[in-house]
Amino acid sequence: EETTMMKQMDRHGDGYMTPNYVTVIPVEYPRSDSSPLSEQEICVYLLSKLCLCVEVENMYLATAQEIMQLIAQDETQMHFPPQLLDAFSLWMTSPLLELQLKPQHRPCLIRDKWADYLKKYTYATKHQLDSDEPVLTLQRNVFYDKNEERKITDDKMLKMLYSEAKGNVLDGRYPCEIDDCMVLAAIQARLELGPYDALRHTPEFFRSRIREFLPEHACRSHWFLLGLGAKNGPERRLAEHFKGMSATVKEHRLHRKYLEFCWALPYYGSAFFNAQIERPVSGIAALMSHYDLPVLVGINREGLHVIDPSQPVVLMSLQYRHLSWDCAHPAQPQNPNCLPCLFLQFQQPGQNEISMVQLFSKQAVLMDALIATLVEELKKRPSWAEDEVDGVGAGTHSDEDVQIPLTAKKIREEQGLSGKMRKLSIARFSSRGDYINSRGSLAFKNAAVRPR
Repeated sequence: EETTMMKQMDRHGDGYMTPNYVTVIPVEYPRSDSSPLSEQEICVYLLSKLCLCVEVENMYLATAQEIMQLIAQDETQMHFPPQLLDAFSLWMTSPLLELQLKPQHRPCLIRDKWADYLKKYTYATKHQLDSDEPVLTLQRNVFYDKNEERKITDDKMLKMLYSEAKGNVLDGRYPCEIDDCMVLAAIQARLELGPYDALRHTPEFFRSRIREFLPEHACRSHWFLLGLGAKNGPERRLAEHFKGMSATVKEHRLHRKYLEFCWALPYYGSAFFNAQIERPVSGIAALMSHYDLPVLVGINREGLHVIDPSQPVVLMSLQYRHLSWDCAHPAQPQNPNCLPCLFLQFQQPGQNEISMVQLFSKQAVLMDALIATLVEELKKRPSWAEDEVDGVGAGTHSDEDVQIPLTAKKIREEQGLSGKMRKLSIARFSSRGDYINSRGSLAFKNAAVRPR
C-alpha cells in the first residue's frame, strides 16, 4: 500500500521521544498482526481507516500522553487542531475488552499484560487468552464534553468522530428506531457511494450489502409473513432514503449531519461494558434453570444506560443526579459463579418508591471507577443542577436543519425508563428506605440499603 511519509528531518530534543516523526498508512481494518515500519514505531489506528506509525526512542517507556502529543504536534500532513488532545484518547481494544488509557499508561506494557486483564475482566477461554491480540486505537475521549464537540470544525476530526459513531450504530451499541436507522444509512451511502444513481443504486444493489449500512435489527423485514417483503424490505427503504439525499451536499456537512443525529442520543460517547441482569421469574419457572440477561452498560457524561443488545433496546437511561450506586465484591472470590456487582438505586417518575437493580459483571470495578470520576467532575459544574448535562437543550439549534431522532424523543417521553424494565429483577423500597418487595432473588431483610 502507498504510504504518505510525514517526517520532520530536523529531529532534536532532550527527551527520549522523537518529535514529529509519523507515518500514515491507509488500512481497511485495524489488524493486530500489522508490523510497524521499524522496531521503534508504535502503530495507532484511526477508525477512519488510517494507521499512524509513531516513531519513539523507546517503545516500552513511551506513555499514552507522549504518543498523543507526537500525533498532535505533527505539522506535515495531518495538521490536527489543538482540540485533538481533549477530544480523543488512546484506547487498547480487542473483541473481548476495551480500555481507555490514562495519560501515564504505557501502551506496550498494557499490551504485554493483556492476558492478565482478560482473566480479570472477561470470561475469556484459554484459546482466547492465547490468541486475542489488542490494537492501539485513537477514539473519542469518554470524558469529553459534548457541547465542546459541537464546536469542532476540522474535517479530519469530524470524519474520525463520524466513523466511530457509525460503527456503534451498526454494532447496535447506539439503539435506534428503524426510521432513524434508515436516515443514518442514507447519509452513510451518500458518503461512501457518491450521489444517488437510479440505474446502479437499486434495492437489488443493497440486498447483498445491507449489513454494511444497517444494524442487524433494522435488516429484519416485518412484512414477509404478509407477502410484502420485496415491496417494503429494508433494502428498498434504504434506496428510497438514499434517493432523497442531495447530490451537491459537501462531505464535511454529511459527517456533521450524521453526528448531529447521534449527539441527541443520551448514550452517545459512552464507554461500554459487558454485564448481566437476573431475569424475574416466579411460579413453576422459578424451579427451572434460567439464565441471566446479557446486557451492555453504556457510561458517559450524561448518565448510565443499560441496553439489551439482542433487540437492541434501552432498558434504562438514568442521569447521575437521579442515581445512587455502589460496587460490591463477591463473598467467595474463588467461585466463578459469584461475581462482582453494581447496585443501582433510583426513583421511577411519578412514584414515591425507590427501585434497585443489580448488575453482575467482572467489569463492575471499572464501571464504578468511571462513574465516580465523572460524577466528581460534573458536580463542579453549574449544569449539574440542570436537566441537560451535555444533552440537546430545548433552545439548542444549529444554523442548518437538525432533525432530532425518534429514538431520543421516545426515551425522553419515557423519562429515561423503558417499559422493557419488566425484564429486570427489581427490589423496591419506601421513601424512608424500608424494604417492600422484590422480583427475583434480590431481597433484603427490613434494612435500608443506601448506596452512595
